[in-house]
Amino acid sequence: MAEDLDPEIVLRARGGDSVAFEAVVTHFQRRVYGLAYRLTYDVELARDITQDVFLRLYERFDRYDPARPFTPWFLRLASNYALNARQKARLRRAASLDAPLGEDEPAPAREDEGAPQAAEVAVEREEAARVRAAVRDLDEKYAGVVALHYLEGLSVKEIAARLELPPGTVKIRLYRGRDRLRQALEGLE
Repeated sequence: MAEDLDPEIVLRARGGDSVAFEAVVTHFQRRVYGLAYRLTYDVELARDITQDVFLRLYERFDRYDPARPFTPWFLRLASNYALNARQKARLRRAASLDAPLGEDEPAPAREDEGAPQAAEVAVEREEAARVRAAVRDLDEKYAGVVALHYLEGLSVKEIAARLELPPGTVKIRLYRGRDRLRQALEGLE
């Protein structure tokens, strides 16, 4: 788990200090973006979610209890917001047949010595696109725990705390999400 911020910075940010708030944003920005991207696999949507998470933090900072650690509280807020935004985006995408899947692939490797050949890169990209599409199509309750466990590296206990779910529920959702992901990937072969 990430190191918690200096409580003094958090208190100053909570009190309206813009420099301290900027320090909070800087500390967590990459982590929030990474979570949003792993849930959506859409660069623009992940950027929007990241921005909205910090706006939501600014609006709800008064709800934070300074007697408790800030990082778990904030990451719960960020996770819940990202999961809700993902669900809304899926509903909008389902309503539009023209919605792009997003071409956010990394640049191809050069044909230098030791670099993968173009065919290998194409196969890897195709596989990555299949996995992204399968994760994107998972039900919300499964996608969140799958992303937090496999992509963020959180344990069942940490996911349970972040999503405020019993550990048994997290285990079941992780098992079912993994099973649905496997079925979806097998169905594409």
